[in-house]
Amino acid sequence: MSAPTTAGARGDRAVGQDVLMDDNPGAVWLPLRFRDVDAFGHVYHAEYLTLLDEARTRWFRHVVGVANPADYVLARIEIDYVSSIVLADESVRGTFEIERVGTSSLTLAETLHTPDGRLVSRGRAVTVFRDADTGTSRRLTDDERRRAMALVSASDPA
Repeated sequence: MSAPTTAGARGDRAVGQDVLMDDNPGAVWLPLRFRDVDAFGHVYHAEYLTLLDEARTRWFRHVVGVANPADYVLARIEIDYVSSIVLADESVRGTFEIERVGTSSLTLAETLHTPDGRLVSRGRAVTVFRDADTGTSRRLTDDERRRAMALVSASDPA
């Protein structure tokens, strides 16, 4: 599993830049930045959540079709730190699988891997869809539900 390369300045992870995805529709690559690394030379533990958030935002846009990050909020996050990430890893691959489709929420299984395939974190997130104008939760649209259910079916081996 090799990481795609990026054009432009190293470390630019602006949400508007092109997403780096591989042959897995649930995977998003993000370059590491020098600022992600702490004094001990590894990625600071809280930065794992930022990496997951940035990858999740891109995944929602490109896979689920939710272009505006204000259309959902993170209601719950849990994470297991499995291994350290160091700047020499250069990038991480975030993967997302839908575990549950609710009326107004999606429950996601999330992982981060290094380019050599090493698992560095695994977790679960509950995202709630919201009406950006009112700030209240909303039902998934028919299109969002259709896309989400197709992803659940695609990842279910049964």
